[in-house]
Amino acid sequence: TNELLSKYSLQLTGILLLTLLFCHRLVKGLAFKLIESTISTVGVLLVTSGTGGITSPLFFLTFFLLFELSLLLEPVIPLILSFAFIFFFFITAEVGISGFQWLALLAFPYMTPLAVLFGNIYQKVKNQKKEIRNLSAEVEQLKEELVEEELNNLPRSGIHDAVIAHPPAGPATGGAGGSQTASGQ
Repeated sequence: TNELLSKYSLQLTGILLLTLLFCHRLVKGLAFKLIESTISTVGVLLVTSGTGGITSPLFFLTFFLLFELSLLLEPVIPLILSFAFIFFFFITAEVGISGFQWLALLAFPYMTPLAVLFGNIYQKVKNQKKEIRNLSAEVEQLKEELVEEELNNLPRSGIHDAVIAHPPAGPATGGAGGSQTASGQ
């Protein structure tokens, strides 16, 4: 089946990319991430299987896929995918697996913890940024409430009401004297 697959792997990968572009316009959010990850996985498997499986010069793409899915979806995904890749390439391997091919398969258990670690770090940073945005918005709201409260607690006087109703013009509104020109208009 590798010969048949290698004949059409480029065309199938092209169809997958067109599907990805089409889905990008129609589907958003988590659903698109799931579609994108599925298409990426199938595309990498098509390309690596069509160009030699474990001996493929593009076999390294499977390692990049572990990191992509760890960052795109959940950090736990590479654990499952790593064992699935080992099983897939072991089943589809040629008659004899050489020592170098075993090393390529044994690289998955060593790469998986790194992908999980990077995924966890990425998720923490993403959550911290979201929390910082929320806290910044809350601080701004509290600042506005504090200014309102301070203005309401000031003693009332005619000058105070005039300042609040007509604040003095600053440099951005035409200078300290207001909006009159030198000719007195």
